[in-house]
Amino acid sequence: MGLDESSTGTPQSWEGRVLQPSNEEELHEAMDRVFDYRGDVTIQLQTGEQVVGFVFDRQEEAPQPYIKLFLPGDQHPRMVTYQEVAGIVFSGQDTAFGRSWEDWAQKWKKPESGS
Repeated sequence: MGLDESSTGTPQSWEGRVLQPSNEEELHEAMDRVFDYRGDVTIQLQTGEQVVGFVFDRQEEAPQPYIKLFLPGDQHPRMVTYQEVAGIVFSGQDTAFGRSWEDWAQKWKKPESGS
């Protein structure tokens, strides 16, 4: 599948990457990446259909593992089983890449009064 860091040790974004898992192990690793990604993904199905949305749930331990996506403009989430997946494109902007909890907390920290 590839590493999450460059040769310099710098974390890499998954934004723009395309994965085509060739076996069960690669599929499960890819779905881990999809679930952790904080942007829209395009799931290419075995049927040729493409599903674009934000993954908000996964059930790896279900008899047929699946993910659920929020689709733009649709009030109802879409469920996709792992066995339906032919490929994955990290197509949306990775809104959390390069940001840490510490950065967020510092930004919202209230200035202390110097009394």
